[in-house]
Amino acid sequence: MRCELCGEEIRGRAYLGIVDRAELLLCERCAKRAVKAYPLGAQKAGQRKQAPRPPARAVRAGPAVVEEVVDNFAEVVREARERAGLTRDALAAMVGVKVSVIRRIEEGTLVPPVDLARKLERVLKVKLIEVVDEGALRGAGVGAGWEPTLGDVVVFKGGEE
Repeated sequence: MRCELCGEEIRGRAYLGIVDRAELLLCERCAKRAVKAYPLGAQKAGQRKQAPRPPARAVRAGPAVVEEVVDNFAEVVREARERAGLTRDALAAMVGVKVSVIRRIEEGTLVPPVDLARKLERVLKVKLIEVVDEGALRGAGVGAGWEPTLGDVVVFKGGEE
């Protein structure tokens, strides 16, 4: 188990603490920074014990794949629309969005969500979505299993750090 504030492995007692109105799992050192901290497993005063949750279903872990819009989407959409002889108004009506959305996509100021990109692909007969292997992206971190924690971005007022 890791502390959600500093990211260190929790050795000894774990705490559930409130830091800036967020409930976090904390180590003993970070629990001192919390407004309120409760030893994990202890109940807050006046809280009732919750009914046990049903067991979670097993999820088959497969390769993590993410779909993203291509980098040059603005050029692709504009050129395909012009090649098809469509106006922005007509394209907007065909995909069910406002004209301003099509204009912003063609200017490159709005990255279309994947569902809108699929509609544009269908209407314009172009390729806008690429599949990215998320496993390759995770390897870019500082070690296997590294995830940023709140302690990586927070600057504490005063204190020893």
